[in-house]
Amino acid sequence: MKINLKKDWKFYGILTIAVLIIVLIANYALAIEEKLYTTGEVQEETGSLEEVTTGTEIVQTFVAVDNNLEKVKIDFEPYKEDANCGGKVTIGIKDANGNVIQENEILRNYVRETSQYTLEFSKQKDSKDKEYQIFIRFNDLEKADKFYSVKYTDKNEFLKNHLTVNGEEMQGSSIIFQDLYKSNIRTIIYSAILSVFIFGVYIVSSIIYYKKGMKIENIFLMIAPLACIFFLVTMPTFKNHDEYYHWLKAYEVSQGTLMTPQEDGVQGSMMPEGVSKVFPTDWTKLDYQMMKELLDVKLNEDNKGILNAETAAVYSFVQYIPQATGIALARLVTDNVYLITYGGRIVNMIFALLVLYFAIKLMPFGKKLLLIPAMIPIAIEGFTSLSPDSMTISVAFFYIAYILHLAFGKKEQLGIKEKVILLISSIIIALCKIVYIPLVGLILIIPKEKFKNQENKNKILNFCVIAGIAVLINLVWLAISSRYLSTFREGDSKIQVLLALQNPILYIQNVLYTFNLNGSNYLLSLFGADLGWGELIKLYSIVPYAFLGIYLFTAITDNELKDKFKKYQIVWISLVILAIVGLVFTSLYVQWTTVGQTSIAGVQGRYFLPILPLIMLILGSVIKVKSSYKEEKVTKFVAISILVLQIFTISQILIEHL
Repeated sequence: MKINLKKDWKFYGILTIAVLIIVLIANYALAIEEKLYTTGEVQEETGSLEEVTTGTEIVQTFVAVDNNLEKVKIDFEPYKEDANCGGKVTIGIKDANGNVIQENEILRNYVRETSQYTLEFSKQKDSKDKEYQIFIRFNDLEKADKFYSVKYTDKNEFLKNHLTVNGEEMQGSSIIFQDLYKSNIRTIIYSAILSVFIFGVYIVSSIIYYKKGMKIENIFLMIAPLACIFFLVTMPTFKNHDEYYHWLKAYEVSQGTLMTPQEDGVQGSMMPEGVSKVFPTDWTKLDYQMMKELLDVKLNEDNKGILNAETAAVYSFVQYIPQATGIALARLVTDNVYLITYGGRIVNMIFALLVLYFAIKLMPFGKKLLLIPAMIPIAIEGFTSLSPDSMTISVAFFYIAYILHLAFGKKEQLGIKEKVILLISSIIIALCKIVYIPLVGLILIIPKEKFKNQENKNKILNFCVIAGIAVLINLVWLAISSRYLSTFREGDSKIQVLLALQNPILYIQNVLYTFNLNGSNYLLSLFGADLGWGELIKLYSIVPYAFLGIYLFTAITDNELKDKFKKYQIVWISLVILAIVGLVFTSLYVQWTTVGQTSIAGVQGRYFLPILPLIMLILGSVIKVKSSYKEEKVTKFVAISILVLQIFTISQILIEHL
């Protein structure tokens, strides 16, 4: 590959501008979050200096507790009584030699609504144990005789701090301020990881741009592992959705226990104490520093206790085979529990990537409609965690691709091999989540000519056999898992079912009301607006809307999709979509919604990810937009764009955990 910057300056110029825009947004978010700083102790407020008039000067002396002092936050007393009053205040800071490092003048109106002011100055590299002075001068006041000025404490908690007002010391008092010190290690972590990822983006983008005739499945193998590996490295274990419970279930399966035991009213499996000790008490505060501490936790096989996977107990063991395999392999080489969790995550990721690769390869048309959702951040979160979502999403995509491969591929008739693959895939989908069973209905879009004797009755017979076996297996598992469900729903589920059956119209109204209430949130979360357990990582608008726009553009401009489906196929695909949406709402109505609740609880946009390609296939087929774009150029644009967007995602994960 020869890079010709003179010839291809437009491509690299646009790529660089796109990267710079994302980095600028990310760095501004970083500045607001202030995650590159360590902070001194925060004082407890006991009052405010109300008797401040024109000419009053406040001086706060403090001793820096670390090097690289760069910011000081001062808490003013906000006021709202008089919107017209004004005035000017000078705020600054002096170093140990009495030199003014920074001095700013702000208007009194600044603190009308916002109580905190941040004073920024050049980094003081050797600030530790040196004395600094914050000074505040009230220059003049307008239409008021007092300035409700700054909050203070008189609890004498900070003996090294000295506060003077007009030269008179307030014994044992200190204004409320926060000193911030730039952390070299955090800066290095953030800059190094993001820089390496951006470098990888440039390399992969260049290969995609220059290489001609590159197959989409091969493009996937270039961009997906890069994004997944950085997700794996930057997102700590247990920060993904319900990952602790999935960890317990996966470890349980790795021991050969396929179903969580229940004996004498106690639910759970015997596991080494390290399996639970590795989970922090407050997982919301899990960051890279805490990750380092978790590396000290050992498995301790000699000391075991009963651990309960709780909500994950209802999941089939099949969904945890990749994770359990990775955990079992990791145990052979280490007793470090946190590293063992990564064994499970890595194998889970490899499984998903392989299944998705073959799905895209088998897809007869619209391959990008699988490529794009596989790169949505919320999907990658599932692939790189211990979550069973990895299997659910990847196998659902494979099933869709395989059905279309059989329906539109060159093979004239379905043989034993094809039917066995369909059956196994159908069973796996049924065991993943009951709500996705309607995907089996896609078999009916395969033309009757593909079946024995080219008769419709043979097509229906094959469908009934495959669907019947999948449904039967799911019902058996549902009967088994219902005992786990009852442990955390306390009988509400049966009441909810009865209510829905007795008044179906009211139930439909409930579904429509819930969708109307939260539809926009479902859409944004589906395309990755929030990541992590508790949605702690916010991607806001840029990533989800960009993915949505790229996906819609790709679907409606794909000439291969135009009039591809016959009317009966469109009808069946639409019915499958509606059935799955209905089952998602119904299952959460039964499992998670308390009796009498006005809307259905627990519905998340990511639950619709497995059917997203079907929705886009229908849109691309029925919307009559002729595209003049060359398909190869569109493919390259899509691949590079969705890879570049991951820069912001990785940056936000880093910011959250620094």
